[in-house]
Amino acid sequence: MDIYRALAHLNPRQKEAVMHTDGALLILAGAGSGKTRVITLRTAYLISTGVPARSILAVTFTNKAATEMKERVKSMVQGAGGTPVISTFHSLCLKILRREIEHLGYRKDFTIYDTSEQVSLLRNILSDIKFYDKSFKAESILERISRTKNDFTSTERVPSEVPLEEASAMVYPKYLEALKSLNALDFDDLLLLTLKLFREHPDVLNKYQERFRYIMVDEYQDTNRVQYDFIKLLAGERRNLCVVGDDDQSIYGWRGANLGNILDFEKDFPGTVIVRLEQNYRSFGHILRAANGVITNNTKRMEKALWTDRGDGPRVRILKTRDTEDEAEWLAKRIASIRFERNNPYEDFAVIYRANIFSKPFEEALRRQRIPYSVVGGTSYFENKEIKDVAAYLKIIANPSDDLSLLRAANAPKRGLGTSTLGILSEFSRANSLSLLDTFGSASGVPGLSPKAASSASNLFALINRYRPLFAKGREMGRILKGLIEEVSYNSYITELYKTPETAFRKIENLDGFVESLSRYEAAEFPPSLHGFLEAMALTDLLEAKEEKGGRGVTLISFHSSKGLEFPVVFIVGTEEDILPHRKSADTDEGLEEERRLFYVGITRARNELYITYADHRTKYGKEAAAAPSRFLDEIPAEVIKKLDRFEELGPEEEKVYAEKFFANIKAILGE
Repeated sequence: MDIYRALAHLNPRQKEAVMHTDGALLILAGAGSGKTRVITLRTAYLISTGVPARSILAVTFTNKAATEMKERVKSMVQGAGGTPVISTFHSLCLKILRREIEHLGYRKDFTIYDTSEQVSLLRNILSDIKFYDKSFKAESILERISRTKNDFTSTERVPSEVPLEEASAMVYPKYLEALKSLNALDFDDLLLLTLKLFREHPDVLNKYQERFRYIMVDEYQDTNRVQYDFIKLLAGERRNLCVVGDDDQSIYGWRGANLGNILDFEKDFPGTVIVRLEQNYRSFGHILRAANGVITNNTKRMEKALWTDRGDGPRVRILKTRDTEDEAEWLAKRIASIRFERNNPYEDFAVIYRANIFSKPFEEALRRQRIPYSVVGGTSYFENKEIKDVAAYLKIIANPSDDLSLLRAANAPKRGLGTSTLGILSEFSRANSLSLLDTFGSASGVPGLSPKAASSASNLFALINRYRPLFAKGREMGRILKGLIEEVSYNSYITELYKTPETAFRKIENLDGFVESLSRYEAAEFPPSLHGFLEAMALTDLLEAKEEKGGRGVTLISFHSSKGLEFPVVFIVGTEEDILPHRKSADTDEGLEEERRLFYVGITRARNELYITYADHRTKYGKEAAAAPSRFLDEIPAEVIKKLDRFEELGPEEEKVYAEKFFANIKAILGE
């Protein structure tokens, strides 16, 4: 692809952003303004000016975005000497730690723990220290630990002002100690330990500063304190740092995103050039004016206003319904009529709500109309028991210190190693400074074990050690895993565990899919390794991307999950006080402004048509109560609104078209 021909198709602001190469650059990219095209072209342009591809680093938040950017850049710079490093924050830090983590006292074969494994570890710690206060759940303490890591970047203390101070202060250092003894990291550690590495080992930092001379960060408004400090250190004195983001789409404050990172960028990097991308290529004018009218009520934002040359399009339709069921029934019928009228595929429609707990009535109404749909944000494939069980075998094979995975594998399937037996083995390993796996290997010498239990533990030790060299080759890993599953009779265990044949069959199908995932990984990566597969499993759902490709009907999705997506027809439902803004967020200016940004994100998902509904009465948490329309509805300019009557769903012109389509279909059926 000719870079300069591509530049000719950019608008003036986009071209300015692409061609500014040195120094700090802030690209304020409004919704639908073509930011992905800009940053990929900017990457290709840097290479065309002679910057070595390996000196360029582009960081984003999702694997999907990173993959898309890689493919676009590769098509633009074919034969230009390689491709730059394009990665998520966590993937980048993982690669750095795999090379450098020994500086911090860990081994390179560390394991990454997911949320359920972290919770299990915390429960073990709470049990060990005999902390019996049931008001502090492991999940709540884990949330506090994660926030501490992301907000304060210190592994030494828990802030004194936190509500769970006593429990957190007691557990936090023990949790860190336990992770290190298991040679394991949690998701937050990938970032935090890389930052610690850079701060404590300037020679390591200097190596990566010399490597990455041009840095770009996408979705900068979503960065937290750790990510900000990491990028600032990596940029060093050169400060060839380009960040791309939209403060109006900062909606992740609840998980640590710091809006100040983008608002204060110019202050943190003096001499910053700011380029505003305000031309929207996605939505009609009425939709954009609705979005602008809402977001201008926020005080903490950088000035910008979206505009388009697509024309006004239809006005934003707002409907008041009687109750939750009435709202859902109207929506389902409206989707059916639009599809009949215009033959839109069901994938053109999205229903956006505050949280997934509100999806049920819409699912029921769509089902009654025989409209296919999918709910985004369900249980992850890797949260299924059978996948976690088999993954535990792979984790202990990859990391012999991973006691938690060994404990899970020990009882999947059952092999006579009950809670008391595992307790004896664990206590012996601690008392004798042995790994739990080594203790299994010498179980015959552990006091208090029955000969049968000792034999079972020794057999599991032998099994793990027999498969370790097989997986270490990095070849035919799918076939080897299938053999492991068969050897431990896991499918028989699943069949006995789940009494209904349909459930057992589905679980076994999931396992077959997991084996296929390992084989696909091996075919796609060079060189493949078991560690590499486990990393991919920890950072992304290998099957999710495959499932997204197929058409799955109307999309039911929360505001948070909808960010980055777009649909021709959008329904925003449940726009009432206490829901949007949420009652827990409306009490503070910061909370209210983030709720407003959430609504703004929902509005800007719509390309052609936008419907907004609210109800007189809403069923929440099993109870029906009176509801009031959201204050945000009053912020939409009156001239872009069309208020719908519940019983007058279609306008006169639409009625005419609908009738013509109806009779045309009848004639087609009759063969006339």
